[in-house]
Amino acid sequence: MGLLLALSRIRGINWYIGLLGTSLSLAFTFLIYPALGSANHAVLDPDLHGPLGFGIWKLHTFSYYPSPALASARGPLYPTFVAAMLAVTDGWWPYSVQLAQCILFGTMCVVVFWTARALWSVPLAVLAAGLCAIDPFLIWYTCRIWVEPLMMFLFTCLMASIVLLKQRPTPAAALLVGLILGLSVMTKSVYTPFLVLTPLLLSTPFGTRVRPLLAVIVLAAGILIAMPWTIRNGLVTGIYAPEVGGTGFTLHQGNDFIEDFARAPFSVSALYPISVARMRDEDVIFAPNSSEAQKRNQLDAARRRVAIDKMLGSPAFFAKKIIYDLFLFWTFGDSLAKSMVIAALQLPVVALFCTFLVRRRRDLMQGPVGICAALIVLFYFAHLPTIALARYSAVLVPAMLIVSVGVFRRRPRPAAGERDIPLAAAA
Repeated sequence: MGLLLALSRIRGINWYIGLLGTSLSLAFTFLIYPALGSANHAVLDPDLHGPLGFGIWKLHTFSYYPSPALASARGPLYPTFVAAMLAVTDGWWPYSVQLAQCILFGTMCVVVFWTARALWSVPLAVLAAGLCAIDPFLIWYTCRIWVEPLMMFLFTCLMASIVLLKQRPTPAAALLVGLILGLSVMTKSVYTPFLVLTPLLLSTPFGTRVRPLLAVIVLAAGILIAMPWTIRNGLVTGIYAPEVGGTGFTLHQGNDFIEDFARAPFSVSALYPISVARMRDEDVIFAPNSSEAQKRNQLDAARRRVAIDKMLGSPAFFAKKIIYDLFLFWTFGDSLAKSMVIAALQLPVVALFCTFLVRRRRDLMQGPVGICAALIVLFYFAHLPTIALARYSAVLVPAMLIVSVGVFRRRPRPAAGERDIPLAAAA
């Protein structure tokens, strides 16, 4: 604590921490990753966001370049981010995206500092932001073309905006929360329930309830941001959803990983081809005169039915899946060795978060920290019935650190009527 107090007295310490995070991620991305990537089977762009970015940049359509066929299985925000970096740098691939992600990571560390300071104190904000800046698990994602760097940033900003709204309940703050929620849905559809859950949580007595009008603004803003893309997907595929064509694959693979887990424990790279082979062996009947896009969606719908039928038809298997995923969400990596490293990095964060929930449970109902903790837990639970990989847990780490460092707070929270530190003043 003495060291944290000394660091907290340094003028502009938040910016130094952000610079540290940016520098470490740059060093890893451009110096270390090129040597590690090929030797450790680290595929640069496994989800093909690069072709989508090139499609937006080159063809001005949401399609996998060079094909002009319209796509719908991914959220549009991250491919648009990729396309913007390509446009700004005239196609400097993939380095422009990696550079932007390193800067985004450093900026996220600053947001972590501001939010933790608003909730707790400057020394604890230094601790939360400093741990983020040096976390190897988080830095690992800055060098890959994965949606996680953007999701980490957005989820952390969502925490910050909720703290701001609770401390300064204004329409502008509510609009900011709704905007971030809408953008999050446009990144990945797992955020869709948060459009409703977040306004509901804001209306519950975590500290002072926000006015109903502000909760409505949050809901309306989030829906208005996500609605145009949902309508676009409906016109393209006939299904009105933020993402169309990938849910069935994800559900099916989530089942397969648990069913085959004993064949290759903690090894996504070994279990993935087994799952794909099983899906290919399943018969699918396509509707007559279906286009290629329609066939893809029909195939995904068939996989979704098979996966759901398996879970509904075997409660024992479903229970097994939930139990396994409770742990795999924090540890399941590409290989057994990688999973062990991930577990060593992630499980202490989980333990710290759980310690906070137990030891500081009274704090949960006295302010915005309760809503932040609830959204973290809801994001975790949302993955248990579908698929649990450690990469998904990276999204929660900055927010968990913001909340968890409160366990080290020595003095009690201000009494009723005393002012919290406004988030806007944390800068």
